Amino acid sequence: MNSHFKDYFDQALDRCEFEENLQLGLIFFLGNSIISSNTNQMMNLFPKENEMRDGFYQLVNLYGEPQHEYNPFDQLDTAPITQLIYTYSHIVTQELFQGIPELDQKLTSLTKENGEIILPLKTEVLKDFADTYIGKTYKLSTCQQLNTDLFKRIGNQLKQENLSKEEAYKAGVNYYQKTQAIDFEGCNYLNLTIVNSLSPLYTTLIHYPILYSFFPNELNANHLFSSILQFFYINANRDIAKHVHAYHQYLFYNANPRKVRNEWDFEENGRGETISQLMFNTIGIQQSPLRRTRPDFLSSDNYIMNELKNKTIYRKDFMIVITDLIERYYETTIDQMIEELNHGEYLQMLAAMYYETAVHAMIVKEILPDKK
Repeated sequence: MNSHFKDYFDQALDRCEFEENLQLGLIFFLGNSIISSNTNQMMNLFPKENEMRDGFYQLVNLYGEPQHEYNPFDQLDTAPITQLIYTYSHIVTQELFQGIPELDQKLTSLTKENGEIILPLKTEVLKDFADTYIGKTYKLSTCQQLNTDLFKRIGNQLKQENLSKEEAYKAGVNYYQKTQAIDFEGCNYLNLTIVNSLSPLYTTLIHYPILYSFFPNELNANHLFSSILQFFYINANRDIAKHVHAYHQYLFYNANPRKVRNEWDFEENGRGETISQLMFNTIGIQQSPLRRTRPDFLSSDNYIMNELKNKTIYRKDFMIVITDLIERYYETTIDQMIEELNHGEYLQMLAAMYYETAVHAMIVKEILPDKK
């Protein structure tokens, strides 16, 4: 086992202020999905089959060294975990993204000895879990809530069995081995449904093993805030995001050596102070050399506040508009950011706030100094 990675990952979870059950569930899913979520990247990294096999072996054994057999976890009741994973996929495919092909069509059938045809990975939908998301739309707040809900529920199951973090990881790997032997395609589909609907915060953490193993320089060069921000860009307009990211590099980092500027101590500085500092400094993108890229921003209409295009607005009013946008679209108030969110969720909302402030500052015609 690479104890250094385990320490590194555990420290990241502690820094995010995740509760014990949430950590256990996330670590279990890290083991359960470590093959499914990294297959494409590993194929690109290692075109030769033997090299890819060795690479996967290194990856899987980073956090703990699982047994080839399901033992010593064969006494673990995995039926509730299977129900949680199936219910999660039901919520995503049938509630948040209605119109996706029927979930059960992705699962492989099995014929029992008595001739009965079953879907081994299909369960009853867990009603109290699914009912929470009826009528919801796929927004960051819903996504974060759904992810956290799943991991906490899995963690509660593991906590009842008194599993340690390392045992939770091994159980996740072994659970994958067990389910993929039953239904390889269905197992990967269920895993990737979760992976592809993770919030930027959880996506960042799930990618830690491959980054730690094969891209350590990139991982160590980024603060957790920046890593979350980069995964936040995935669903954004790439032509615009590259400019927003360039300003981020200038605003938050020193060049040589590359490290976060002293004034951006996300752990020690007061949250209210950091939020104000972030909004005030991000507005400066409009007067930076990146203003020359404004035509790229104006060519798109994909903004939450598209009505701000080419408007002249006072700085105080602009900041009020952005605050209102965060509260309406991201369903999170500034008070919640300051007082209620754990540190990981707080960094995620800072990333959203930075992005929305930057792009909307670039589409307005001018931001005027406040009236005296």
